[in-house]
Amino acid sequence: MGRWRNLTLIVSLILGMVSGCESYFQFLSMSNLWVETSDPIAELLFWESVSPEALRYWPVFFYEREALQNRIERAAPLVCLISRRGITGASVGVDPLIPWISARWGEKDYFVSKEGVAWESEHELNEVLKGIKPPEGPPFDFSDEFPPPHGEDETIVAAKIVFPMDLLEGWIAGLAKNRWITQVERINISRREGRYLLSLSLKEGSRLLLRGELLQWDEIAPALAQVMEQLHFLGDNIIIDTTYTDRIIVRSMNSGDQEGSGK
Repeated sequence: MGRWRNLTLIVSLILGMVSGCESYFQFLSMSNLWVETSDPIAELLFWESVSPEALRYWPVFFYEREALQNRIERAAPLVCLISRRGITGASVGVDPLIPWISARWGEKDYFVSKEGVAWESEHELNEVLKGIKPPEGPPFDFSDEFPPPHGEDETIVAAKIVFPMDLLEGWIAGLAKNRWITQVERINISRREGRYLLSLSLKEGSRLLLRGELLQWDEIAPALAQVMEQLHFLGDNIIIDTTYTDRIIVRSMNSGDQEGSGK
């Protein structure tokens, strides 16, 4: 017992000396913390998210760095990057996300950034953070088979969408390339027989059905362009169905065929 008691006393003495030296010399203190941002509200949200221990001790700050970034980016539509400055300093970049598209999951409307992060378009932070405004272009409606960004956790403000961003980027580029996007009001995304189906609501009150495969868009573009030029002669409530493998079907919306069946 005496040996353990002596060891405990020695360890306590060493820890006390280290603590005293640190209090005097402060060799564990953050030497400098630079915050670069274009928005003072974004900077304020950063400071509110950092623990006092992390601000005081650089080992704690860098230990909590990843958790801090995640906490900030889940609590607000912000992107936060933290890098080291020397041994005891850090540089922080924190800025608002820029809406790229509007989208709807269920009954809620969202903004989605190019990084694939979504947050509610009616959130109060949209009014105070710089650069957040409704994006141009038609909104996307995701059917119920696609989960919402936040899942069941209502405490999360911003979250990654559960959908391939490269597909969305390709679709938008394809619509712009073929000049179809100028006539589109909304885009509904669903699945039919394991394939993505896009239903484009057109300004004339008609709908255009497209499969999600971009290669097919290039194949049908010349024929579809001719149909679109004649759209104003075809009347309202028309469905232009391009999901068939060998033809484009133009029909009335009240016909009984399943949309996008490709049959």
